[in-house]
Amino acid sequence: MDDRDDLNTEKKSVKTLMILVGILAVCLLVLLITIYPQELHNLKKFSKADLSSVSVDVSNSLPESSGASLNGGNTINLTENTTTSITATGTVTDYNSCKDLASVSIAVFKDGTTCATSGDANNDTCYFWTDSSPASDSSCTGDSDVSYSASHNFSIQYYTDGGTWKAAVLASDIVGAGTPDTSTGVTLNDLQSLNVGDIAYGSVAPGGNSSGDHTATVTNTGNTALDFKISGTDLTCATRGSIPVANQQYALSSFTYGTGTALSDTSTDVNANLPAPAQATVPVNDTSYWQIAIPNGTKGTCSGSTTFTAQAAI
Repeated sequence: MDDRDDLNTEKKSVKTLMILVGILAVCLLVLLITIYPQELHNLKKFSKADLSSVSVDVSNSLPESSGASLNGGNTINLTENTTTSITATGTVTDYNSCKDLASVSIAVFKDGTTCATSGDANNDTCYFWTDSSPASDSSCTGDSDVSYSASHNFSIQYYTDGGTWKAAVLASDIVGAGTPDTSTGVTLNDLQSLNVGDIAYGSVAPGGNSSGDHTATVTNTGNTALDFKISGTDLTCATRGSIPVANQQYALSSFTYGTGTALSDTSTDVNANLPAPAQATVPVNDTSYWQIAIPNGTKGTCSGSTTFTAQAAI
């Protein structure tokens, strides 16, 4: 009996131990499930990063011009004896930045002529403008801005050559000149115009005729060689009578009355062949000479008009 009791007691002890081991295993499992992820997370906090150095060289991009336009594509009409304002525009793109631009130029020129620098400018076939500090222009807004709006108003002279005209936009950066752009051509019309002085005969007696030189200077105020037409009216006298238009005579050199050409109320060609002006400070003109015969039955200041009409030289 004693041996049997000892055996049962031993079995109970083993069973109790196994239960305790099982409980301990369950507790360990719960502990691992609860704590291990947090510990794993903590381990990650102590991971060390390694940096890779990155570099690239951005090359220079020469500026490109585009959209060149002259006078909005419209025909250019000059203004007699003064200047006319026209505008040339275009866009310059520098993909490094407009702050890289060193200069922007606009050439306005007659097609087929040279107009590459300011030294070529001559008021006849070439006008030239340069912005020497485009990076400071309000059109260039900052480092990230790659565009510059090129625009300039040119005052062109009345004697500028007629024909087809174009505008070219050219830009340079700190490295060199970029790609230019040239507009389509527009027509600059010929201007046939003139300016003429008054004709004054002074005092002449009835039945007599003038003597000496009475002149009217004809000045070419356009851009072509000129001839002109002349016509006139009768002179009406303030006190009495009138003087027929044909009593006035003219020539392109000094003459005496009776040897000149009689004025008519119909336009008559005068082959003066005035050359086109080349500069405003050197006017191109010719002198017309006049004489008059005074009929009887007239008195007082007599006045009328003579019309000079410009036309292209024959």
